[in-house]
Amino acid sequence: MKRKVLLLGVMMLGTFLAKADYNPANNGSAKKMKTGNRNASITTDAPFYNPAGTVWGSNGFTVEFSTIPFYSTKKITDNGNLLGTDMTYNSKTSSLFYPALNLTYKKDKFAAFMFLGITNGGGAGNYDDGLPMFERLGYANVMAGIMGGLLPGAATDYAVKTSFNGSAYGLGGWLGAAYKVSDMISVAGAIQYSHQSNHQEGWLDVSYIPAPGAVPIPRTEIDVDFTGQSFGFIGSLDIKPLPNLLIANTFRYFTEMELETKVNDGKDGDGMFVDGTKSLSTYVPTYNLGIAYEVNEKLKLAYNMNVSFYSMLDLDKDANDVDIADYYKNGIDFGLAAEYQINEKVNWGLGFTYAPYKMKKEYQSEMEFETTTLWFNTGASVMLKDNLGVDLGFQVGIPTEKRKIDDTFLAPFTQTLKNELSYSMGIGFWYKF
Repeated sequence: MKRKVLLLGVMMLGTFLAKADYNPANNGSAKKMKTGNRNASITTDAPFYNPAGTVWGSNGFTVEFSTIPFYSTKKITDNGNLLGTDMTYNSKTSSLFYPALNLTYKKDKFAAFMFLGITNGGGAGNYDDGLPMFERLGYANVMAGIMGGLLPGAATDYAVKTSFNGSAYGLGGWLGAAYKVSDMISVAGAIQYSHQSNHQEGWLDVSYIPAPGAVPIPRTEIDVDFTGQSFGFIGSLDIKPLPNLLIANTFRYFTEMELETKVNDGKDGDGMFVDGTKSLSTYVPTYNLGIAYEVNEKLKLAYNMNVSFYSMLDLDKDANDVDIADYYKNGIDFGLAAEYQINEKVNWGLGFTYAPYKMKKEYQSEMEFETTTLWFNTGASVMLKDNLGVDLGFQVGIPTEKRKIDDTFLAPFTQTLKNELSYSMGIGFWYKF
């Protein structure tokens, strides 16, 4: 029974689906933090957001480096314990260092570009406060042992102590080229490589005081890595029907990826994980639309839309014979932004993005759940010299709903799942040779 407690928790740490849609942990420049809206970029971060836009700038070589730290928390309130009182469990996801490097070389109608950095994920989450499921299943573990004659006596007290931590990093980048077909059209293509590295570790202690005597229950531990690699193709098309209007289209498609399991120090969760086994994964194909309109010399307006195609995925099935890709629905998020040139050196921006949840509610759990989120951005770009600049941005995500569940596991209880505020910031520098 104890092994089932840990198994359930580990499996709910999250599927191995590498999500590439709107997420504070999927950003390629500090400028994104300034407005939340970069799909029609034609400046230093175009290699990440709009490869076809790399040909609309001036000739020369440009390098941009950014880091985008973020922090978010989730809170669960649950009264499904022996006393029936509300207990609060917290988890957090964060990353203090999130590097992104954009390189562009443009010559007349041609441009070559490269992005290096984190292509997916980039955060670490922990559940050091435990979860309600462990509390209930820990008690069920003791009761089942007593009733089955495996443990002596009756439980007068029990305790569940646990710690789970998980991280996911896709390291890599892409290399490509763009061509300006005419004053109205540009095209670009790139090949992406990503090395995915996921890690899970944790332990579970279940203890109780039987009557009479004391029976130790050994700690169960896991320390497991999952690694794999994937290739992808990026196609980009820009249309400029007017000198002050740009419509940018980018499509990203990725190859199938297998994550191989490696157990460290024999911590396999009592046989749950086996060295060398593989699980099917991939990044989610996306279509990114960006529209930028220059109202005048000082004011620019922009619109973003991102579509994630979970329906194109074919992944491993869960214990109920459900394709893990079916956990999600195709999603669309969209946003608006404005930038204003205050003077020759300072550009100020703000933006708003509406991002509905994509994970279907019937598959959400204590360890993985989503809510529709409103993202607000603001920041500034400052020209330090004619060929040197700095970007500063800040983003806050406000969840619009919480999920309430009534259940009857062991006893009737009510549970509330709630995302708290999410914070991201960005600082970046660019230099033109």
